[in-house]
Amino acid sequence: MSTIHVTKRDGSREPYNADRINRAIERAAEGLPDAMSMTMQIASELEITLFDGITTEQLDEAAIQVAVQNVKDHPDFDVVASRLLLKTIYKNVLGDFETQTELALLHQARFPGYIREAVEDGLFDPRLASAFNLEELAAALDHHLDDGLRYIGIITLRNRYMATGPAKRPLEVPAYFWMRVSMGLSVNEKDPTQAAIRFYRKMSSLDYLAAGSTLVNAGTITPQLSNCFVMQMDDDMEHIAKSMRDVMWLTKGTGGIGLSVTKLRSEGSPIRSNNTSSTGPIPFMHTVDSILRAVSRGGKKFGALCFYMENWHLDFPQFLDLRQNAGDPYRRARTANTAVWISDEFMKRVEADAAWYLFDPLETPDLVELVGDEFSARYAEYVALAEAGKMQAFKKIRAREQMTAILVSLQTTSHPWLTWKDSINLRALNDNTGTIHLSNLCTEITLPQDRDNVAVCNLASINFSRHLVDGEWDWDRLAESARLAVRQLDNLIDITRSSVPESEFSNDQNRAIGLGVMGFTEVCERLGISYESEAAYDLIDQLVEFVSWHAIDESADLAQERGAYPNFEGSGWSRGLVPFDTLDVQAARRGVDVDVVRTSRLDWDALRSKVAGGMRNATLMAIAPTASIGLVAGTTPGLDPQFSQLFSRATSSGKFLEVNRNLVAALQERGLWERVREDLLRSQGDLSNVEDIPDDLREIYRTSFQLAPDAYLEVAARAQKWIDQAISRNMYLETRDLGEMTRIYSAAWRKGVKTTYYLHMKPRHTAEQSTVSVNKAKSSGRSGGGFGFARRTSAVASPPPAPAPVAPPAPAPVAAPLVPVLEDDAEPLVCPTDPQELLNCEACQ
Repeated sequence: MSTIHVTKRDGSREPYNADRINRAIERAAEGLPDAMSMTMQIASELEITLFDGITTEQLDEAAIQVAVQNVKDHPDFDVVASRLLLKTIYKNVLGDFETQTELALLHQARFPGYIREAVEDGLFDPRLASAFNLEELAAALDHHLDDGLRYIGIITLRNRYMATGPAKRPLEVPAYFWMRVSMGLSVNEKDPTQAAIRFYRKMSSLDYLAAGSTLVNAGTITPQLSNCFVMQMDDDMEHIAKSMRDVMWLTKGTGGIGLSVTKLRSEGSPIRSNNTSSTGPIPFMHTVDSILRAVSRGGKKFGALCFYMENWHLDFPQFLDLRQNAGDPYRRARTANTAVWISDEFMKRVEADAAWYLFDPLETPDLVELVGDEFSARYAEYVALAEAGKMQAFKKIRAREQMTAILVSLQTTSHPWLTWKDSINLRALNDNTGTIHLSNLCTEITLPQDRDNVAVCNLASINFSRHLVDGEWDWDRLAESARLAVRQLDNLIDITRSSVPESEFSNDQNRAIGLGVMGFTEVCERLGISYESEAAYDLIDQLVEFVSWHAIDESADLAQERGAYPNFEGSGWSRGLVPFDTLDVQAARRGVDVDVVRTSRLDWDALRSKVAGGMRNATLMAIAPTASIGLVAGTTPGLDPQFSQLFSRATSSGKFLEVNRNLVAALQERGLWERVREDLLRSQGDLSNVEDIPDDLREIYRTSFQLAPDAYLEVAARAQKWIDQAISRNMYLETRDLGEMTRIYSAAWRKGVKTTYYLHMKPRHTAEQSTVSVNKAKSSGRSGGGFGFARRTSAVASPPPAPAPVAPPAPAPVAAPLVPVLEDDAEPLVCPTDPQELLNCEACQ
């Protein structure tokens, strides 16, 4: 290695010092069970990536990538990679240091200047420099909390959320980032410094996290902190144009949008002002879809929107075709998502195999506003008029025929998502401000909206995994997380700014928030219970009830301190109702019982009396997908199961190999990890194909397609009891039988599940896979070369060749297994033979 020189930041060169980099790796592995062998493995593999003239930045990155590539051998390599990456971030922002004490002092010393300089440069809200005691905040910083971050979480923070200066110069270390966000959400508190410290301690400990838009913009000069916007397009040209303008501005501000088009008259419907006929809603939807591609979210990604339509609309068949690849491109949507808004009446007609009628909204304008039994009665009147020949335009089909068409489209395009209008409206506690016509981009927000109100919701999510300590629940900590998150979200409403006046108005009048949860699957694993078990169902029931009770109680406390939200009078809250009470309302008005266990554990009677006196927020809870912030929190997203125990995750920040560390720990505890590791890699993380796995672990670590779909519904139904909004409920199905799919989605409706999100179908064909130690030539009987099946061996035994010294390429990756890929950011391409997996949108994260 004597010919290798390293180029330093100042341009000078010095000989590569293996001892120095080895010591850095050794420090990063300190305290891990197998620190010495890990250090030697990383160091030996690092040397083969070196080339003369490599820069110090490239050298740091090479060491990190070598550690990352070895995660397949043990999740502790992720710890090493995380520590090495954190060190580079610290050095780039704070400068060089040797000890942890020096690092702590640098954090404190540089913090006031970082805030003041960012304010002077026009990046941060001037109040951050004037309203806070910066020295006191600096003293509260604790960089040791960064140890809770995993490698992919640090990358996500750095690439998506941390502030940068001119020329993308990094400004923040994780502790500065968390404190800046906390300050941005505390500027309206009586004691903003103490409030910021409380929020900081919670978020930096990963007890709960604010949603994506909040993390990006809190404390900046553009505080667009809300995540979800829900709007309806009225049937007149002026409002259609206004809605398109609003989509542009909300998209620019990084918001995710739900847009109902049910009111738009059908194709061929008369336009009396000029004696012509309408083109229907589809061309306008195509135009909105083009807007999403023209105006990027935050200048980074395409806009994100979901169209909603009720399935009695005469143009609903064309709506189903929006996401098809074939057909007229001017009647297709390539970026926007679609969801169907389904009534109880339709579900009953599907079960009875009855007829279903499609109407022109111009002739049936009140159907959009009616819900439950009132909708059913009026719908029956229109059916009678149609049969009597008194309706100008209608179509009669079998309800099951339309349900089949919906499910075929769902299989082939992953759209439309199925959402239930009456389950949402009949259980709404904010029912005094109008009908809820749709949900949001990720199907968890259920707020009324009209021409004067673009509904807004503000999100944060509690990380269950941080509240389970040594197998015991820290209930006091969980209660504190729920209460502080509610207070933080209520602060946000007064701080956020929107470019659409109707959304500002709705935000002020309703103060809607959506506190969610994540990490449910992880805590099930750590407690040794299967996702598909009564123990899991009871656990989610108990946890969400607890969070709901404390969130509602805190909102009632805030109402006493700050006043009730303006639209409180006449709401379900004002009548002393809580979410659990609305189950009976729903059952009575639809005439079908809600199939969910009615167990409760807490003193709801006392809370009912309290909420009748005032609530600060029209809504309290909604479970978002949390794909992005779940990465930061280092836990499983939302209520979702494990996609695989070992998979490659593709995000906008790169591809990352993930191994379920809970599974590794369980196997190590039984002395099995080394024995089954290669078989697990070979089986792509599927325990069912590994002989030596005990049966109880097979049950606990079943993955998404191995679980019965009824388990997803039961988990959602138990949680939905306590939630006033909805749940972003992904579904994973191995079956493609349309009859079984009808049963599953009918069961969701019966159980009171308000909405479903993406449907992931198991591929019919799986590409042949290989791992780092599989000899394809041996297993196939072929020699290497003929069909490209050259033998792969372990990266240590047979490293890839070093890069040529003529240019400084990225470090050569160590050979990694071919495993399932889970894409966080890509739009899903789902067809019968080749579905691509996705884990949710970013807008609600």
